[in-house]
Amino acid sequence: MSPITSKKVRSVQEYLALLERAGRSKRTIKTYRDSFLFFARFLDVPLEELHNNLTVDNLMEYFDSDRVKKLSANSKRIAMAAISRYMRLNGVEFDELELGVVRARKPEVRCDKPPELETLRAMMDLADTQMKAYITFLISTGCRAGETAQILLSDVNSSVVSIRSEIAKGHRGGKVFLTEEAREYLDLWLRERPKWIEDKDWRVKNMGKQRPKHDERLFGCSYGSLSQHFARLYNAVDGEKTPMYRYDRGMLTPHSCRAYFRTHAATTMGIDLVEGIMRHTGYLNASYVRMSDEERERLFHEGEAALYITRADQRITKTEIEKLKRERDEQAGEISALQQDVMILKKVIAEINTKKKS
Repeated sequence: MSPITSKKVRSVQEYLALLERAGRSKRTIKTYRDSFLFFARFLDVPLEELHNNLTVDNLMEYFDSDRVKKLSANSKRIAMAAISRYMRLNGVEFDELELGVVRARKPEVRCDKPPELETLRAMMDLADTQMKAYITFLISTGCRAGETAQILLSDVNSSVVSIRSEIAKGHRGGKVFLTEEAREYLDLWLRERPKWIEDKDWRVKNMGKQRPKHDERLFGCSYGSLSQHFARLYNAVDGEKTPMYRYDRGMLTPHSCRAYFRTHAATTMGIDLVEGIMRHTGYLNASYVRMSDEERERLFHEGEAALYITRADQRITKTEIEKLKRERDEQAGEISALQQDVMILKKVIAEINTKKKS
């Protein structure tokens, strides 16, 4: 059993506060906190007292517990890395073999399935408007699923989407682009979104959780909810009935769409542009760095046809989209006129009441 030898022992709260000051994302901090919380529950100690119960033996017992064994390989790797790092910073020493246990290597090959065009088309056939917009958004932008769940309405400007640094992996934000197909489905979703947000049955559907009063997220759902919807669609199409969240067991995942983007976009746009849009490190050569946002967008739209997934006869035409926009503008104009009429009536009523009093 390795004792704590550090002169200054940091509690979980102090450690998480330091991570926040160091610029770690809210999601990373939450992941660390959850890892510490489950470890504390296993040891049957309050989270505030975890720093007094940090031993290698305790961690090894936790590693062999049923809870950890049920985790996916990636979740296990993240949890053990977070806990072991916290322990080392608090003075707990590991020998070489012990480090080999807690430092599980990230698999070099992902186990999730590569997307096939017919599978994506079948999912689109079954999807509602929200999920059609979500799937085409992922395919068009190559965004990570976690980033997509945090994109706000204000981040979308026509066919350009800004990925804020605070939600991007490694704080590498940037601009991504929407194909005509993705923009069409997103327009349809944005028309339905206000009614969907106000749905009174939402709380029942989501186990009583409270919806934010002002939900500015583009898709109005958490990463977990969107992933569940995606998994249900895939199971309905594929028939494997793969357990939710067990992405290491060979199923299609939202992240698979990112792989689809890289594979297909590279055939018409060039690898440098594609890797730049995906914000991968190691590919930003001088030629790409000097490319303006306007040039990147132009080249993207020139090759965007490689990312279309719905059948041509199912895609909405630009004419239909323009018609929908005109109808929306006309409705907005009618509402504005009614509001002006109401103001005039209120003014007339006020004048009549004033005359009566006098």
